[in-house]
Amino acid sequence: MVSTIKVLPDGGYGWVIVLANAMSNILIIPLMQTFGLIFKDTFVEMGLSATQGSLIINLNAAFGMIMGMVNGFLLKMFGYRKIALMASFLVTTGVILTSFATTFTHFMITYGLITSLGMGMNMAAYGLALNMYFRKNRGKAVGYTMTITGLGPILMPQLINGLSKMYTVQGTTLILGAISAHSFISALLLHPLKWHMKTEIVEDGKLDPIEEDPPEQTEGKTETRIKLIRSTSQVARSRKNSMMGSTESLDEVENGPIYGMDSALAGSVISLHSMKRKASVVSQSKKSSKIGEPTIKTKSSWRLFLDRLVKFFDLDLLKDPIYVSIMVGLSLAVFAEINFSLLTAFILAEFSLNTEQIATFMSILGIADIIFRFLAPYIGQLMKLPARPMYVITLFLLILSRFSLLISNNYIILLGVALGLGIAKGVRTVYMRLVVPAYVPIEKLASASGLQMMVNGFCILLGGPVIGMIRDVTGNYTVCIIVLNCVTLSTIAIWSIEGITTRLKKKQRVPDKSVEQTDALLNKS
Repeated sequence: MVSTIKVLPDGGYGWVIVLANAMSNILIIPLMQTFGLIFKDTFVEMGLSATQGSLIINLNAAFGMIMGMVNGFLLKMFGYRKIALMASFLVTTGVILTSFATTFTHFMITYGLITSLGMGMNMAAYGLALNMYFRKNRGKAVGYTMTITGLGPILMPQLINGLSKMYTVQGTTLILGAISAHSFISALLLHPLKWHMKTEIVEDGKLDPIEEDPPEQTEGKTETRIKLIRSTSQVARSRKNSMMGSTESLDEVENGPIYGMDSALAGSVISLHSMKRKASVVSQSKKSSKIGEPTIKTKSSWRLFLDRLVKFFDLDLLKDPIYVSIMVGLSLAVFAEINFSLLTAFILAEFSLNTEQIATFMSILGIADIIFRFLAPYIGQLMKLPARPMYVITLFLLILSRFSLLISNNYIILLGVALGLGIAKGVRTVYMRLVVPAYVPIEKLASASGLQMMVNGFCILLGGPVIGMIRDVTGNYTVCIIVLNCVTLSTIAIWSIEGITTRLKKKQRVPDKSVEQTDALLNKS
């Protein structure tokens, strides 16, 4: 018997998704990084304090992340293409309205809230689309995306510098708003996954569980994620949406089961599934009637509301200790990295480096970063390590590189530190985006990434002022670097404890299984 299955493109149009993701990042991400370059003189003219300026920038960095859980729900409801279009609209509108800002409150609303919300939705939509189109080549896809993205922070400051010489701040910002509107084009390139699924033929009707992700070495054992056959409701929804011309929705076709089958076999499987389900219901009802308990237990309206809330946002992920460990660890590491990146120029200025020397330091760091973003997937293949161990290695390199800044102020040594930071940052940037997708099944990826972004936002919003207070109290950045390294080290500690605990639990289960097998043999004899 011959049947067909649907599999991921894992290439093909997926490379267009990579290009669209990179183009969007180049247009949008540098807006946050160059905000101070555009409005530094405007803030002085308006009489805004350094605290107010810092609050605007931190709110922009954090608010979109805090709304991550809502973004995950919206992605499940509307799909990545519609959300990407909405993100482009919010970013473009926010930047254009920011050009007319004349007060602190105006900046907080237009740049701190509207633009930030668009940036957060943009990252969530493109991240989901990229992970859905790729399986085996996911690491390469992310590496290429982040490599091209790295060109944005290099090219955008030069563009802003040239525009500032020809136009006012308002004119420059309006042009940037027009440039960000080109992200509508990249959003339209995010085709629904069902348009580009590949069909494969399976002989002899072998439709047993199919490997969805490549085996990942976890806790010393090989684990393979499995995607099962469609359920009755999912097949019905798929047919309904194809008749109504629906685009992409995670609960329907876009993030539904990837593998299909011919209609005859599907009907047989569904019928068998229904018969088994009816039989189990009848048996349960008979048992309950014998005991004298009611067959159906009604839930309170409050309980139903909570159940629906948990289902909508996939909050059952928080019951998984490994996911919680990944989420907390990533958030702490991201907080430390973002704050160190923002403080790098100030730390170097404290070492009495002039503007040209600081620019050279940053250029070496940026070039090494871009090169190793491209090389990161091949390094992972060479070392034969999954995403999380690779990410831990880069955290160790970052800690060593940051501590090196405290050892010597020699300019040549500092350039070597810049090279080390760039290498670690490039590899980290790629594998940071693979840690969650490598563990969470694809149908929960939108919610898992949303929860992750939300925790990231809270860490940045709450922890950023603490680092500023440490600098004000101590009068230098030495203690700040030590604190940030300790925060990064805590990620490694949390994941190490989680790994040890998981292995101990597995070892405890092995004797229990052997005892059960021995008892079974004795009973047979």
